Amino acid sequence: MEGWDTYGVGSDFIGMGKVNRYFLKAQDQLWRAVLELLARFEYRDHSLIFTGHSLGGAMAALAAARTVKQGYRPASAVKLYTFGQPRTGSYEFEMNYDKLGIESYRVVYASDIVPHQPFCRKDLFAPANKDGSRPCRASKDDEAYHHGVEIWYPESMKTGSLYLECLGQPKNEDMDCSDSLTFDEFLDKLNWTLDTASNMDAFVWDHKHYFDVMVSGFGKSGCSDRLIGSEPPTQSLASKVISDVWGALGKLG
Repeated sequence: MEGWDTYGVGSDFIGMGKVNRYFLKAQDQLWRAVLELLARFEYRDHSLIFTGHSLGGAMAALAAARTVKQGYRPASAVKLYTFGQPRTGSYEFEMNYDKLGIESYRVVYASDIVPHQPFCRKDLFAPANKDGSRPCRASKDDEAYHHGVEIWYPESMKTGSLYLECLGQPKNEDMDCSDSLTFDEFLDKLNWTLDTASNMDAFVWDHKHYFDVMVSGFGKSGCSDRLIGSEPPTQSLASKVISDVWGALGKLG
């Protein structure tokens, strides 16, 4: 519960802005081992790829930022690829992260809810889309925000599946991608229903399954057993936007 309890509490991260205290604490536990590898002579000319899923994605982002910000490697030698990464820091931190110039992609599957945690501050003056979602407010405050480019797979992650490179507005929180979905109402404990629980099952299932791999089972097997796990729940908010996505692509063609 520590991560949830500290979602609204920020800790300064090497002068770049505030980040989630729980994510920073977790990254600090591994940083010494990363430093030892960075210092090894045989790796001095190697490029680095930081990657992780969920909390691991947040930790990877902080490690990539620290590696470049503190001069262990130039940005040109560092890449970041994360999967189901939560919002790791404040708007200020995320903009300063982008300025480092690290090639960074955040992969999001369908209605995975974790990339939408902690909640950003919504722009209440902006019009809502048909599902009631409003854009995240891009402002210099301590509210949670994302860095880097989102890659959204709205329906499937099988080979050849549709994905979107999300370069629209607001920057890093493109309203034509997973931010178009609405999650807030389903987390309102005062409005908890059976339909809510069913949708929550879908949100969590999407988070646990990337590229048809049940991530936790894959890791526990030593990355040798591609455990798909159970079938996904039938209710998922992603289904609401699939037809719109395909329709928009059809118009572009």
